[in-house]
Amino acid sequence: VTVYKTDTLRLEAPAAAPVHDTVRVTNTVTRVDTVTVTPPPRPVRLPNGFYFGLAGGVSAPNGALFNPNSAGPSAQAQLGWQGAKQMLGIRGDVNWTKPGEDSRYSGLQADPDVLNFNADLKLQLPFLTHTFGATHRFGIYGIGGYTHTMFKNLPMRVDTQDGSFFITPGTGSWTHENGWNAGGGLSLSWGRTEIFLESRVLAFDPSNAPQSRQIPFMFGMNWY
Repeated sequence: VTVYKTDTLRLEAPAAAPVHDTVRVTNTVTRVDTVTVTPPPRPVRLPNGFYFGLAGGVSAPNGALFNPNSAGPSAQAQLGWQGAKQMLGIRGDVNWTKPGEDSRYSGLQADPDVLNFNADLKLQLPFLTHTFGATHRFGIYGIGGYTHTMFKNLPMRVDTQDGSFFITPGTGSWTHENGWNAGGGLSLSWGRTEIFLESRVLAFDPSNAPQSRQIPFMFGMNWY
């Protein structure tokens, strides 16, 4: 901002003799003051409200799925709501996994597919939120809730009463089971974007087998 000020000085010459003329001398001085104004800092916008996202990674079998299957690729799509400074949020997601083949049971494998539909509560812990500065928000969270699992062509371990077990081949039709999921993750958010690293257990209890568990390790991104 530049401010201009004008000062005017008027000087009258003294009369040395009876003179009837008056001489006025005018001197104009211009002074320029420069003021520097620093703009206020831009407000930090944190992700808040509804979001959707995608994730990918690998899923490891456990329990009744451990013997005849190995780790395989996994993909996920999620939709949820989470306030930036609120501890509790909700999330729904669909997780797809294609377990790998264990060489000892390759004859029972038939290209399995597993779909998990999850409805969860998400608890965001209020710790270490400014680890990466004021414009980024670091998060530690736990997640868990209900899981509905669909699978086909999935071999599974079945226990017997004498303590031994055998492997049943999967069927070509979809099988449905109800279960649960629980886990946690780390997130880093800024603007309208959030990246996260997450792992959890997706489980159900077959009627004739030990508990069936999948453990996906996912890296993903959400957009608010």
